[in-house]
Amino acid sequence: MIFPAFRSYFHATPTPPTTMTAFQKSLTRRSVPAALALALAATTLGATQTEKLVIEAGRIMTQAGPDILDGVIVIEDGRITAIGRADEVEKPWDAPVLGGPDLVAFPGFVEAHTSRGMDRPNENIDVAPFLDIRDSVDPVAYFFEDCRRWGITTVNIQQGNSCVIGGRGMVVRPVGMTIEEMAVRPNFGLKMSTAPDNGKSRATQVYALREAFGDLRRYLEDLVQDERDEKGFAAREALAQGRELEDEKAKGREMAGTTWKVEGLELIPRGAIDEKMEPLLNLVEGRHQVFFYCGEPMDVPRALEVARSNGFLVNTTLVIDASCWKAADVIAEAGVPVILDDDMMHIERDPITGKEKETFVPGVLHDKGIRFALSSRNASTNSLWYQAALAIGQGLDRDVALAAVTTVPAEILGMGNDVGSLAVGRHGNVALFSGDPLEVTSWVEHLVIEGKEVYDRSKDVRNRHLLEGTQPPGTASERHGSKEGEHEHDDGSDDKGGEGEDD
Repeated sequence: MIFPAFRSYFHATPTPPTTMTAFQKSLTRRSVPAALALALAATTLGATQTEKLVIEAGRIMTQAGPDILDGVIVIEDGRITAIGRADEVEKPWDAPVLGGPDLVAFPGFVEAHTSRGMDRPNENIDVAPFLDIRDSVDPVAYFFEDCRRWGITTVNIQQGNSCVIGGRGMVVRPVGMTIEEMAVRPNFGLKMSTAPDNGKSRATQVYALREAFGDLRRYLEDLVQDERDEKGFAAREALAQGRELEDEKAKGREMAGTTWKVEGLELIPRGAIDEKMEPLLNLVEGRHQVFFYCGEPMDVPRALEVARSNGFLVNTTLVIDASCWKAADVIAEAGVPVILDDDMMHIERDPITGKEKETFVPGVLHDKGIRFALSSRNASTNSLWYQAALAIGQGLDRDVALAAVTTVPAEILGMGNDVGSLAVGRHGNVALFSGDPLEVTSWVEHLVIEGKEVYDRSKDVRNRHLLEGTQPPGTASERHGSKEGEHEHDDGSDDKGGEGEDD
C-alpha cells in the first residue's frame, strides 16, 4: 500500500532526465525516503493528536473562586488544563475556539437525584437491591434532551420513592446513544425509603427495612456454618448455579463493617455469595452510597436509625419532602447531607387560627448548618436554574443557592474534584449562557461535556419549532398539507387521497 502523501509525490515528480549530475542523483535518492518519512510522521501525529478546545467568555463563573472577566478555558482530552484571563492564558494554536465576549461560562448544573430518564421510576418488588436501573434507562428520553437544553451536565438517576430498598442507581452524562456512552459511575448508590407506599403503614415499612438486614445477617451466618460443616459447600453451590469463581471472586475476605460482622466470612469465596444479597453486604461494608427518602418528619429518625445500626450512616444522604424541615435538628446532629425533593416551600394551616403558614425550607437548612442540594421539579420549566433563582428570591444568599446546584451535589456524589466547578484538572464541562445563568431571559447557547460540544442552541430543532415556528425539514407535519387527506410534495404540488392525519 502506498501512503497518499507518497503517491502524490510520485504523481507530482517528473521523470528524471536520462543524464544527471552526481548531485541530482543524490537529491533524487534522498527525496523518495524523505517523502515516505514525512507521510509516516504525519500519520503518526494524527493518531496521537490530543483533542483540544478553547472556550472564550466575557465572564467565567468558576464556582471554585472569584469570577474571571474576559476569560479563557483550555480543555485537552476532556480535562481543563488552563483557565484565567485571556491575556494570561496561552491558547493552543491548533485548538478550535468556542464562545465569545457576550457569553457567560458556567460549570453546568449537577442533578443530585432524580428518577427521570427511565421507562418507569418504581418496581413492583419492595426489596430489590439486586436490580440495576441501567437496564431501565432510556438514552433517547426527552429528559436528557432537556438536560442539555438547560445546562445540566451530570445526573444521578435513582429508583423512585415507592420502594423499601430499590435497585442500584448510576451517574450519567445526559448525552449518548447507549448506556455505555452515558455512564459516568455505573452501579452507584442504592435507594431506600421510610415513607410507605399506598396501602401500607409506616410500621410495616420500617419492619421490612430492618428485616432485610436481619435476613442478610442470618444468610451469611448460615453460609459460614455450612462451609465449616462441609468444606467447599459454597463453591460447589455457586458452580451448580452457573456462577464463575475466578480472580477476586474466587477469594474470601474478612467482613468489613463498623457495627456488626459475621465471623468466618473469609472462608467464603466472594463469588459464592447470593447475588440478591451481595448489594446489601457491600452496603454494610461501606461500598455503596444510600439515598434515603423521607416523606414526613417522623421518617427522618427511623431512616437514621436503620443507617446507623447497619453501619452506613456515613454514606447516607437524605432525600426529604419539604415538611421534613421540622426534623432539621435531628438531621444536623447526624451530620448527613440532604437533597430537597421538589418543593422548597412548606405550607400548613394553623389548627387554631386557620391561617396558612409558609416555611422556606432551604433557609431553615442553611441556618442549621446542613449541607443541602436542590433538585429539579421537572426537566424543563422548573429545572435547576429555576430552583436556584427561586431560592434567591426567597432570601437565600446567591452563593449558597448556586452551590446547591453545583458544588454541593457534586460533593454528595463524590465527584467534587471532577464536576460542579471550573478549575485545572476538572472535567471540561462548560455551559455557555447568553447572560447570567439564573436570569429568566438567559439561554444556554452551547453545552460542552468533557471537552465535546453536545448542544448548540442554533441547531436545536425542537426549540426553533416551539419559539420561532420553524418546521424541521422532513417531519410529518411538514409533509402533510393543511387540508385533511392532502399530501404536499417537495415541489409544492398536492395530490388527493394521500396520507391522512398522524395518529
